[in-house]
Amino acid sequence: MLIRTPGRGMPHVSRDLHSDGGFTLIEPIIAMFVLMIAAVGVLPILTQSLTQSVNNAELVTATSLANQAIEDEHAQSSCGGLSPIDQSVTARPNMVLRTVRVIGACPTSFPATVKVSVTVTDATTGRVEVSVSTLVLVKSA
Repeated sequence: MLIRTPGRGMPHVSRDLHSDGGFTLIEPIIAMFVLMIAAVGVLPILTQSLTQSVNNAELVTATSLANQAIEDEHAQSSCGGLSPIDQSVTARPNMVLRTVRVIGACPTSFPATVKVSVTVTDATTGRVEVSVSTLVLVKSA
């Protein structure tokens, strides 16, 4: 306690109050609350990006299967070498992809083209992942 005597009158008693420059318990609680709000705001974006990443991985796998089925037929030079397929592949746990290849009618004169269609569906959901059609050049029956 300091005692000061102003110019006139009675002595004036004042306390020398030292301010504590540190944090109280309120500041960390407010900071945690603000960080929690920011984290909760980012959470939907994170889950959406993870879902989209899984969907993209499925699409890449299905496209690869369809491309392989088309390339197998492009390697054939005769109409007899073209063959339809209906097969299932387990791409990852809980995801089975079904590849169906349909061959169009063989022509009567050669060289000619035959329509080949490939559809890849997710067997667990029934959703069509990829559907492609192409023409294959055949030189003989």
